[in-house]
Amino acid sequence: MKRKNTYLFIYLFIYLFNYGQVNLVPNPSFEDTISDNCWAQMGIANPTIGPYYFTKNWGTYQFQSPDFYNVCANSSTVFAYPNPSSIPHHCRGYQFPHFGNSFIGIGLYGLSFLPDSTRIETELAVVQLKQVLKANTCYYGEFYMNFSNINAISINQLGMLFTKTDLTASPFVVDNISPYQIQWDTTTYFTDTLNWVKVSGKFIAQGGEQYLTIGNIRDGAHLKKQFVSTTFTTPCGISNPHRIVYAYIDDVALYELPSPQLGALNYTICNNSDSLVLGDTARLQTNYQWFANGLPISTSNTIIVKPTQTTNYVLQSKQCGVTNQTITVTYSNNCEPVVVTEPIIPNVFTPNNDNVNDTFEFTVSGATNLQFTVYNRWGLEISNDKSEIKNKVIWSGYTTSGEPCNAGIYFYVLTYKDANGDEHKKNGYISLIK
Repeated sequence: MKRKNTYLFIYLFIYLFNYGQVNLVPNPSFEDTISDNCWAQMGIANPTIGPYYFTKNWGTYQFQSPDFYNVCANSSTVFAYPNPSSIPHHCRGYQFPHFGNSFIGIGLYGLSFLPDSTRIETELAVVQLKQVLKANTCYYGEFYMNFSNINAISINQLGMLFTKTDLTASPFVVDNISPYQIQWDTTTYFTDTLNWVKVSGKFIAQGGEQYLTIGNIRDGAHLKKQFVSTTFTTPCGISNPHRIVYAYIDDVALYELPSPQLGALNYTICNNSDSLVLGDTARLQTNYQWFANGLPISTSNTIIVKPTQTTNYVLQSKQCGVTNQTITVTYSNNCEPVVVTEPIIPNVFTPNNDNVNDTFEFTVSGATNLQFTVYNRWGLEISNDKSEIKNKVIWSGYTTSGEPCNAGIYFYVLTYKDANGDEHKKNGYISLIK
């Protein structure tokens, strides 16, 4: 069947997230807290440590104490300014949140002794995801990291580790074998103390993962290190002989990236049909390449096509891997025309406000470029309606300037195009009775 002036939208599977998709990490920017006592909000919730940890959803490993920073701590009178958890100026440097009013800080590496060794002093942030990860499904994760001003060492290890079990239930054990699913570029050091740097990547889940750990799980022998100094002094005047690596973390996210799924693989287009819109709704971290009969034509998520011959369109999408999907659009010269129904136009109406036949109205099915003009007995134009709302003509018996028309005979001209694109012109008389 042939259609005119209407796009046929052929969409792939629609998946919500601001972009439509849903962030699977709860409290991703650390904005939600358990307590309103700003001075006490100095760490991530950890029942083992005590009541000084008030960040919702997030936890840590036993005997660790990641730090929580919030702008409300600036007004604290408990500690001398700068407050250990104040923003932007605090005891570990100077930094604003990447988003909102909060962020956290974790120690990535530390040495209690001057010589390097396999000993590691590290902190990790842990959260249970909103959903259990699906097997053989592609996911995209990201977080923002900033290097604090107190660091005496820079390293190359920081990542997102997804596990099936909650590792906070037992003391943390250094893991030099299990790979991070998403990690920092290990060929470079952390060095940026000014800007928030995005760490991101994609991976295929094994299935069943429901806990996310952020931090460094490697010991000193498995780190690339650059030693800056043997001591440091914090802005609060606290000296410490340890050599440490300390980073701020903010805006953690994890999104499912389902492979595009085509609703139909075969379509027929007529010689005078409208264009087809083929494609996918915009997806996070998805690269597209379209081919027409083997030739590349576009890298957008959707394409508008109107082939003059039968054409195979291939959508190549890249997420964790490469997926090729084909749509065949068959060109045909044997399409049946749309059946056009002549409009039924009345010839009498009574605009006397009795709610009966007060307007002159009719519908022209499938019409476009519709125009209805009314003239008086002397041939003067008194009303011109170009409205195409529901292809309906409505005249209430008023002139274009808003004056009521007198009772009498009026002449009209109707022009429009039907669903086949053919032009029509009709005229007739209207009896206005009051």
